Amino acid sequence: TMRGLSTSLLLGLAWVGTCTLGVHGLDNGLGRTPPLGWSTWNYFANHINETVIKDMADAMVSTGLRDVGYRYVNIDAGYLTRERDANGTLVVNSNFPSGIKALAGYVHARGLLLGVYTDLTDRSCGLGPGSFGHYEQDARTFALEWDADYLKVDYCGSSVSRDPTPQYAGFAALRDALNKTGKAIYYSICPHAVAPPVGPAEPYHGASVYAPPTEWTASQRSELANSILVEFTNNFDLWYADPIPAGDGGEMHEPGGVITNIDSVVQMTKLEYSVPGSWNDADMLQICTFGEGATRHYNSTGRPGNMAGDGMTMTEYTSHLSVWAIMGSPLIQSADLRSIKQRHPECLDLMLNEEIIAVNQDVFASATLLYTETNVTGAGFNDVNSTRIVGQAWGRRLDGGRAAAVLLNRGEQARSMTVAASALGFSATETLDVRDVVARAKAGTVTDNYTVTVAPHAVSFVVLSPTTFKN
Repeated sequence: TMRGLSTSLLLGLAWVGTCTLGVHGLDNGLGRTPPLGWSTWNYFANHINETVIKDMADAMVSTGLRDVGYRYVNIDAGYLTRERDANGTLVVNSNFPSGIKALAGYVHARGLLLGVYTDLTDRSCGLGPGSFGHYEQDARTFALEWDADYLKVDYCGSSVSRDPTPQYAGFAALRDALNKTGKAIYYSICPHAVAPPVGPAEPYHGASVYAPPTEWTASQRSELANSILVEFTNNFDLWYADPIPAGDGGEMHEPGGVITNIDSVVQMTKLEYSVPGSWNDADMLQICTFGEGATRHYNSTGRPGNMAGDGMTMTEYTSHLSVWAIMGSPLIQSADLRSIKQRHPECLDLMLNEEIIAVNQDVFASATLLYTETNVTGAGFNDVNSTRIVGQAWGRRLDGGRAAAVLLNRGEQARSMTVAASALGFSATETLDVRDVVARAKAGTVTDNYTVTVAPHAVSFVVLSPTTFKN
């Protein structure tokens, strides 16, 4: 929580095998696939109460989201008082009169799990304090007193150095405190790194952005947390905006939106480091908020329920979810679920698309990589900004000898895009079934290339399978 172009695109994919690293320091056994759930922040920001949480838990059941795998109901910033009590214990504010333990019971009774929020430092980005100086005490509160199942740890204050070593030590200390409680809690962290002066990061150059420091190795990361946030700035209900409009705060001077979040994952982390038990997190989803949320979009008021707001389109929401799914990012929804079935049934149907979810949750858990990128200059990634990148191709090997590909048209014109079946690891003469994941429909067979025209801001999301593959 913070702040002259070729018309065809041919993928040359070089697959990297699954990287499975043992969990040592992080001893909870969770996150073997990315978590699915819902969070308060993108729609409600700090404007939350226990009735909202209960209503969302009920809606996750009634909409069918729970039954397709969405289980976490996460309370982000805004539920604590500014000060601890005389014993140093965190105090829940008056908007939660029944307390978090009772709320956890309500959520658990519906077959769901409860998430809460804190900060690594002495203050959070919300209304409450951070956990610095109280790691063990707060871990006991989260796990034993509140019976929480998920912990998001922000990094908003200055009491912990942003240098790689002390930063790692701080997150590790809170991790160890959670381990000591004996309760398995999904551990989601928001570390910081300095944005470089090249590529899409250039507008943020010198700023401390959400990303794991480059000094952290693959094994250190997998031992530290179940998911690691990567973004230049928060994910907003925007495809791309420069500058970011005002909303939950004043106007920002940098670009933002789904496109910049994608570029941050490409530039600020290593895709192959995202493995079972420790995932790159591209941030909470903004799909189906339709400019009504408290976080930033055009005509935002900074409060939830803004019916005059201007958010993304269904095409853009579909692209947003598709890229997050194939990247293996956590899929944490944020829309107002209380009315989505009545007001936005087409968007609920997108959320419920089990074929999209299946790619994200695939048990093979192959590393996802960006293989091909097209930009209007022909220059390399480090020499262009986000607006010059117009086409991207993502791929992931799946269980059963299958492969998924997302062809993303980031540009303003329709574009013919091609995926070579041989480049996805198949024999050049092998007949493959093509499945359109978004449409949930067969899209023919191929023996060489799969070519499709992709509309502006849209995706073609396909799974290629040997004709001998059986579900």
